Amino acid sequence: MRFQLTAVGLACATLLAGCGGGGSDSGSGGGGGMAQSISFPFPGGQSVAIPPDVATITLSATASSGGPLTYESTTPSVCTVSGATVSLLKGGECSINANQAGGNGYAAATQRQLFVIPKQPQLVTFRNPGAQPLDSTPLALAATASTGKSVAFTTSTPTVCTVSGTSVSKLANGLCTVKATADGDDFYAAQSVEKNIPIGTAKAPELTFLSDFKFFGVFPLLFGHSPSDNDWWCADCAPSGPDDGSSFTFTSTPPDWAPDHATFTLYGGGMKGANGAASLPSTTGNEWRGTRIDAQAALKFNLAQNAEWFATGKNGVNVELLLGHFNMKDGKACNVTLKATVTPTVAAATNYSIGLMDQFAISESCGLTGLVLWNELQDYAINAIRFSAVTPYAQKTQYTLTGPITFQ
Repeated sequence: MRFQLTAVGLACATLLAGCGGGGSDSGSGGGGGMAQSISFPFPGGQSVAIPPDVATITLSATASSGGPLTYESTTPSVCTVSGATVSLLKGGECSINANQAGGNGYAAATQRQLFVIPKQPQLVTFRNPGAQPLDSTPLALAATASTGKSVAFTTSTPTVCTVSGTSVSKLANGLCTVKATADGDDFYAAQSVEKNIPIGTAKAPELTFLSDFKFFGVFPLLFGHSPSDNDWWCADCAPSGPDDGSSFTFTSTPPDWAPDHATFTLYGGGMKGANGAASLPSTTGNEWRGTRIDAQAALKFNLAQNAEWFATGKNGVNVELLLGHFNMKDGKACNVTLKATVTPTVAAATNYSIGLMDQFAISESCGLTGLVLWNELQDYAINAIRFSAVTPYAQKTQYTLTGPITFQ
């Protein structure tokens, strides 16, 4: 017998299929019944753990029907589910479905959450070897990864230098840009550090610690130093300068009981506290904001003194670099500090350059041992620069700084 499906019959069949065959929901699931929604809060944020540890998170979805939910992972190589607990197996995208089977008049429903499981960071330590002569002697590179992974070197300046393994061949004057990379894996993210090595006559790029001496209408510093409690104030000093901030003059007439009040500190590299006030380096841990040295070799600034102080012949100026390397010492917060002393040759404004490697020394180690000056400069930011008189002149000790303070 031959059957022919009419247009009316086809339309009816299609309608019934869309309605679940026209039957009522019996509580056994299926597509029939009222629609329901599933609230599935974002479960991401937790990083993968390093084996043998396994990080887990707990899911907490709810269905508008009030019915129970089940969870399944659609990326089982990245994450698995047992009950409401997700095990994070490696870094990557984890996809979880929250399912409600339906019943009691409700249609089945599913809601998905897709999130990234972050990998653990790794630290690559690659210190710039500094300026190099243009000669045929290969330059040996050294870098380490905190994970113990091998580090590979590449260069993006092949006309200036080439890299083979851990050896650099110097080809021309210029900046040799070398990148040290530790590859990632299922648990650690890849990490790279780039250094610019001056070859021959080339110089490192100039870094500006402070471009001017303005800071929200006030000078970017705190004045005076009380050695008893480290309070900073301006009871015996007179800061002044033009409105454009192109220069700054600090005048101190320190009392006999506090000769080191002829001291002031400049903050740069984003070191700003509440209400626009300058802030001391961190008192809770390492402070990573600030100026980061690459291959820069010297601190440069323009300084003038008052004639009376200069005439004493005891006109030396201490220059200290306060680093973000923090430690507690004798129960007090301490930041590793480098110190150099410059003796102005004339009272008038003069440009000075202080070598970072050959003139600075570690003056405050904060109780830490084995510190290496160049490593400290490479690994930690310079948060502040402190100027002080080696021997303040009691009648008037005056400094004038003009123009930016830079490193190059």
